[in-house]
Amino acid sequence: MNAAFGWRRCLLLCLPAILVGAAIRVAFLTAIPEGFYGADSPSYFVAAERIWQEHRISFPARRRWLYPLLLVPSPALLVSPARSAPVLQHLLGLATLFGIGWITGCLTKLRNLWIPAVTLIAAILPQMVWDEHELISETVFLALFVLTAALAMPPGALKDRKRLFWFLLSAAAVASVKPHGRGIWLGCVVFAVLPAGNPFKWGGKCWGALGAAALIILTSGEKQQGDWLLLSSTLPLVKLEGSKWKEYRDSLRPIVLRARAEGDQYPWDQKGYKKPLSDPDPSKIGPVWAGLTTREKEFSKVCAGLAREAILDHPFAFANITATKIGIAFANCDILDPKLEPPAFWELQQTVNDDRWKNHPSELRLFYGMDQADYEKKVAERQTRHNPLYLPLKAAASRVAWMHEYKDAGKYRLAPGWLGVLALLGLLFCFTPARFAATSVLWLPAFLYLLTVFAIADRKAEYVQPVEWIGLVLAAIALDVVASGFHRWILTSRSEKS
Repeated sequence: MNAAFGWRRCLLLCLPAILVGAAIRVAFLTAIPEGFYGADSPSYFVAAERIWQEHRISFPARRRWLYPLLLVPSPALLVSPARSAPVLQHLLGLATLFGIGWITGCLTKLRNLWIPAVTLIAAILPQMVWDEHELISETVFLALFVLTAALAMPPGALKDRKRLFWFLLSAAAVASVKPHGRGIWLGCVVFAVLPAGNPFKWGGKCWGALGAAALIILTSGEKQQGDWLLLSSTLPLVKLEGSKWKEYRDSLRPIVLRARAEGDQYPWDQKGYKKPLSDPDPSKIGPVWAGLTTREKEFSKVCAGLAREAILDHPFAFANITATKIGIAFANCDILDPKLEPPAFWELQQTVNDDRWKNHPSELRLFYGMDQADYEKKVAERQTRHNPLYLPLKAAASRVAWMHEYKDAGKYRLAPGWLGVLALLGLLFCFTPARFAATSVLWLPAFLYLLTVFAIADRKAEYVQPVEWIGLVLAAIALDVVASGFHRWILTSRSEKS
């Protein structure tokens, strides 16, 4: 690293992006001060609700550890969790831009050019802006991943045992936010061997951080849900013949044949097959399978067994399904959510909250800090507002194209966008000996994350948000290599002429 590059210079280079990002987020918060309480929000907020209303400590396995713990004190703040959470998450998003800039500066030569460019694009990423406003853990998840990678910079920094300890502790924190973080944690630990050497010589503190991560991983997440989702990802590949679980194979036959008929379009339609597989309604698949869904342990065992068998029998087909889902998610993550406009935001929020006010009124009173009558008055006023930066942000975000999705002859197809091409080129440069060790803290955790998430989950764009910034850094590396090479060529030509 150039000795002239430090924290202060990095901050100055990130400042344009931070100011633009702040303007976008202030406009958003002014138009919609309350955070979105989405489908997953109650499962994160339940720990706070139980502590404040039932006076007991309880963290469900699916939403355990860091993010629910951070929400626990929110009802005691001067403003309600509905208003404090999005403000804090937007501030964290702005701080994350600095971490992205630091990593970019440590991995490129023309950092005066690439740090402002990368951070400016990161500041307007639609999924990042929206996730900061919803009561979900993605913003904290992203920030901790960026912090972990930043602790490994400049390249070789992990030779310092103190820095290595904080790196491993930060990686453990990533795993504590979401079960999805296991792939990132594993990638970071494998990477650490390159600069830090033999793990058995890392010392007790570092092994303590590894032990903490192992404990977190073993005590969070729902195995049953993972097995059921994995079966949905392998459904067209499930073997229908076999004496083991014959009655369940026979019950699944119609839905498996329907999934096979989708052909290469199945990754686009997996969501429609996911819910029936876990539904105890006999009309969905059949009475035999419906009965199985009520026996949790057996259901998990059968789903896992059928899925693993399908993967072993058709590894390349499964890899193709997984890769296609990743491509679809990247094709859709540049679409600006219409919920950033108040009328669309509150229309959907009202639809979601209608049943909650009937069934869980105390939960919403705690979240919004008001009863239903005051909430309805607030919504009526909020729906008249306007987000002045929505259309400019939508226009800018639409030009951030990793992949293009289009329909040809009734079938969906994918093609790389300009940023996707640059990111892939940058990834190829990362495999050269000069850059392999320094950049593997980015692409290795990202690869393991995408593989472990999309092998199970469907094609949701929100799943690429934690690694989307890495694509920007890779694109900067590609342009930096090309520009630096062109600059050297010019200097060489001039010296030869002279």
